[in-house]
Amino acid sequence: MRCGVLASLCLAMAAPLSAAPAATRAVATVEGDVTGVWQGGIAVFRGVPYAAAPEGALRWRPPQAAPHRAGVLDAAPFGSVCPQSQRASPYLAGLPMGEDCLKLNVYAPGGAFEGGERVPVMVWIHGGSFRWGAGSWPGAEPFALVHRGVIVVTINYRLGRLGLFAHPALSASMPDEPVANYALMDQIAALRWVRDNIAAFGGDPARVTIFGQSAGGISVTTLMAVPSARSLFRGAIAQSGASRIEGDRPLRGTHRPFKSLEADGLEMAASFDITNDAEAPAKLRALPVADLLAYSAKEIPNSMNPVVDGRVLPDDISRIFRSGRQQPVPFLTGTTSFEASLLGSYRFRLEDTLRGEDPAAVRRVYAGFEDRALVNAWFEDSLFRGPARFLAGEMARVGQGAWLYDFGYVDAGGRGRVPGAAHSDDVAYVFGDLGMRSRWHGDAPPTAEDRRMAEVVTRYWVNFAKHGDPNGPGLPKWPRYERRTDELLDLSAQIIVHEPQRKAQLEWLDEGYEKALRLP
Repeated sequence: MRCGVLASLCLAMAAPLSAAPAATRAVATVEGDVTGVWQGGIAVFRGVPYAAAPEGALRWRPPQAAPHRAGVLDAAPFGSVCPQSQRASPYLAGLPMGEDCLKLNVYAPGGAFEGGERVPVMVWIHGGSFRWGAGSWPGAEPFALVHRGVIVVTINYRLGRLGLFAHPALSASMPDEPVANYALMDQIAALRWVRDNIAAFGGDPARVTIFGQSAGGISVTTLMAVPSARSLFRGAIAQSGASRIEGDRPLRGTHRPFKSLEADGLEMAASFDITNDAEAPAKLRALPVADLLAYSAKEIPNSMNPVVDGRVLPDDISRIFRSGRQQPVPFLTGTTSFEASLLGSYRFRLEDTLRGEDPAAVRRVYAGFEDRALVNAWFEDSLFRGPARFLAGEMARVGQGAWLYDFGYVDAGGRGRVPGAAHSDDVAYVFGDLGMRSRWHGDAPPTAEDRRMAEVVTRYWVNFAKHGDPNGPGLPKWPRYERRTDELLDLSAQIIVHEPQRKAQLEWLDEGYEKALRLP
């Protein structure tokens, strides 16, 4: 076990080392009874199915109901993680992997679980470009969050081309079913499971907040735009949700410069000598998972964001937010100060990061930036900071508050060695477990200042889940985001409120958004 920010919690979880964790009472769920284990005063249930295994004839179909169990499920161990490259997910190495992966994990405070007052629920949607990751990460479980009086649920969902895929013959064979966005459909199925079952664990199904980072952040804003997810949550937190105002690619047809999802499916099928005919769906579903992973490993691993399919996701999320059709819930969103860490050490040219934009116009607006700084700034602003600011500004249309942040805190071990808070650096502070910090900051143990920052961030997030507002006693005031004031909270060593950096460039992006949203 790896200890995080709360040493006393680690001791409670570890003692006695030689004894197996005690089993919880059996909990009745819609699918059957389940038992978990006690860890440090928290009732933990791992690997609980929320849908049937999406394999065989159920591959590339909407998630189906999990089968009913006659016996009692032992939910002490994690379930399988969804198929993905183990090379890209070394922290999951050794865990079972397979298509029977639509599982979730429940962490409930002992008092609520044993019959006390029902508590708010936070549902974590992991990141990983919709290609990697899992809700079952050994050594990075949300114990510190749960000790603040919430239930936390972490989920798996289909990844890669198992989670986002379309092919004309496959679509034709399922005229009455939604297609393509299987990862998104899985997330909705998990939220329905929470609605139907969480009260049995001590949670309040009327107070569910979804939160996620990176692909999980994109999932959060997308779920806000999905009609079938309406009423499944009452608050939303999107951390570093990379997206474009106007989606990357369509389900079908031509839409330069992006290849449609069905065109991608045709190419993949052709690589396996599968022609576009009535036999294609069965042949595609019979492909070994290893072959699908090997095919995907040959390409540049861009994020596989949800697409507008006309049924689950009826329109681009920016248009849904602009027209006031998003779910009217409190919204908290933001980015880290060095999202460009995702670019690594590779020397990208500006043209490598453009998607149809005029490079001359970008260089003019970012005049004075040397080449590497220009690429980094454009990448961060166009994919992260601009969209987060835009979506936060649109929440006034549905009469709900929005809170915008920039996470710039660099721990003591990284200060002076790194240019800012990298993509994903905020996760450890949100979870309140500094054992999750990225190792690129060094192996220095957390300082008292690091721990204070973790406490501040965790309290903001939990306050938001409990009250629909991150503010609370003893915390720096975080104002609601409004377009006229354009202020965000800077979560750095000194927590202050200010206008966003590179405001002139962000306002130029706003002009582009307005032009795009006026187009038919």
